[in-house]
Amino acid sequence: MKVTNILLSLSLLLFLLGCGSGETSEREPDESQQAEEQKMEQPNTMSQDVRTIDIIGIDEMKFAVESEMDDITVGQTTGKEGNLLLLETIEVSPGEEIRIHLTTKSQLPPSAMAHNWILMVLGADANAYVSKASAARDQDYMPNELSDQVLFHTELVGGGGTTEVTFTAPSEPGDYEYLCSFPGHYSAGMKGFLVVKSEDYGLYKF
Repeated sequence: MKVTNILLSLSLLLFLLGCGSGETSEREPDESQQAEEQKMEQPNTMSQDVRTIDIIGIDEMKFAVESEMDDITVGQTTGKEGNLLLLETIEVSPGEEIRIHLTTKSQLPPSAMAHNWILMVLGADANAYVSKASAARDQDYMPNELSDQVLFHTELVGGGGTTEVTFTAPSEPGDYEYLCSFPGHYSAGMKGFLVVKSEDYGLYKF
């Protein structure tokens, strides 16, 4: 009888110990999961700090913006409703991180109207590039043989599409031409300049 009681006591003790260790093993993954969730919830401050230029590609074969903003220059009103501004230049500091967000506004099929944003190397022959690009339909009008003339670019998007590219501005000051390589768009005026300012830029402006 005593032996039976002892065996029962030992069985109960082992059972309780087993339950206790089970609770610990279940609790640890929960704590780890909470840590991962908290990590995922932290905002990506780096991407939020990047200056973003929202550009609209329109049927009039122009780059436009909805309103004026710091460090860009705009021209006349444009667009079907005349509620947009022609984008002419974008000014950046050497090494500045910048995001170009492009939206195409068009009711035409992509085969007839699509836009991209391509930043050329300093001093690039843009006319030679777009001449080659017009025959590079299978390459989204970005000829592979002239890829060394391109610094950064977005994808080609049709009406309702959006695309973007984030990059670090060149360190060498100068006027870097940007353009849309879809056939006929460059000659129609879908171009401008990314102006990388020198360190003393604006020092003597009044």
